[in-house]
Amino acid sequence: MSNVISVEQIAETNIEPTLLASHAARMCYTAESPKIGEKIDVENRLFKTGHHTTLEHNYFTFKIEDIPVSSVVFGLHLTAPFYNTDQRSGRFSKMYDNPDMAGIRDTLQTYYPNVSGYDIMRACMFIDMGLDIYAKNKNRVTEIARDAIHRERPKASDKYIEQNAPKFAQEQLRMFISMIAPTALDYTIDLPTLAAFYRTAWTPFMRDAIDKMVGIVKTNHPDISYMFSGWRDQDWSPNMSKYYFGTKSKPDFTLLDYKYNKNTFAQDKSHDTVDTLQFSPVYMDNSLGYVHSRIHVDAGATMGQDQRHRSIKRSSPVFTGYFYLPPLLNGLKNDADKFMHSYYELVRDANIPRSMITAIAPYGAMVQYEKRADLNALIHEQGKRTCWCAQEAIYHISCDLRRDLAQHIGENAELMKYLTPPCLAHGKCPEGPRYCGRDIVRDKINGYFKQRQI
Repeated sequence: MSNVISVEQIAETNIEPTLLASHAARMCYTAESPKIGEKIDVENRLFKTGHHTTLEHNYFTFKIEDIPVSSVVFGLHLTAPFYNTDQRSGRFSKMYDNPDMAGIRDTLQTYYPNVSGYDIMRACMFIDMGLDIYAKNKNRVTEIARDAIHRERPKASDKYIEQNAPKFAQEQLRMFISMIAPTALDYTIDLPTLAAFYRTAWTPFMRDAIDKMVGIVKTNHPDISYMFSGWRDQDWSPNMSKYYFGTKSKPDFTLLDYKYNKNTFAQDKSHDTVDTLQFSPVYMDNSLGYVHSRIHVDAGATMGQDQRHRSIKRSSPVFTGYFYLPPLLNGLKNDADKFMHSYYELVRDANIPRSMITAIAPYGAMVQYEKRADLNALIHEQGKRTCWCAQEAIYHISCDLRRDLAQHIGENAELMKYLTPPCLAHGKCPEGPRYCGRDIVRDKINGYFKQRQI
């Protein structure tokens, strides 16, 4: 284990795993409710026989510090829906304005000890190149963002503008930042999920973080150590184009298929901040409808945001060879081209492990993958992502979905009423001080889903 990633357990279910699993198992096969403390042979009767729902009652919450963004986006958050997470926002990363390049070099050497010093140096030069582009353009892009707020959000206060212009500039300029940037998160998983990740962790960073989680659990609960075996030391990384093809100023969206039955669609009339769509039997038939799409977005920011909706199924991402250049960065195409050509020189070098190439990929490297959302998940997602508080790229993907689906089922279809943000659906903004400042009174349905720079 390294001393780079820090893992600390901060909470857990307040009953011993063996006792709780025994209680759950006995509940299924006794006429009277069992008492806590009556043990069964959990290892042989439950764990080895695959009766793992009895183990899901135990949860652990870990505070993870200094794990790379790339090992969250392409690691902890990539596949399993069985977790809860709250991750530090990128705008609070120390990487941007006070980067520790010596620490980054040491991190790469620690997790990739077989990579030559020369190749580690080349990777650091690429990372530093992106940081330099960020630093040189931060003030100018902040001014562009300030002008864009005045133009697009006429109701925005002076305080809002001063607080958010730097944020929008950073949000878009981070396309040039490597995803080796350290982040932090509170991460809650159940016992079977931890056991599964122990067997499948597919990057050196993930293996280190999971090993530390498991070490804590085994120290506190040595009687369940047998659950953690079959360590996997083989890396996995997304497929990747060997060549750089250029920049894109807008993400791509393709509607592949959909199923919508207007006769069985149940309207969401709750107007509640609690999402009841996946819980109430009133909406069960909606789960049989779906929207199947393909999106092409930046890996670090938009894909990371997209992963928050864990009830949506996704295919494995593929790096396509494109770089996302957001609207505020229109004048940086030459910088982007030089930057990405430098990255793809590393991509084509067979001596550098693919997981290291993924680990240092810039936020703006574009990936393509497919999504399949049932209608309940879609309504929840679109209500969040068509809001102007959502970042620019994911907002545009959501608008494209809405537009393309309307061409098939009609703008007046009942479903379309719910693929909207709260301010349009209910007539007022629920965000309080985070109100975006746009003129929601004038922006009716025909003008609401418009292009934006920020």
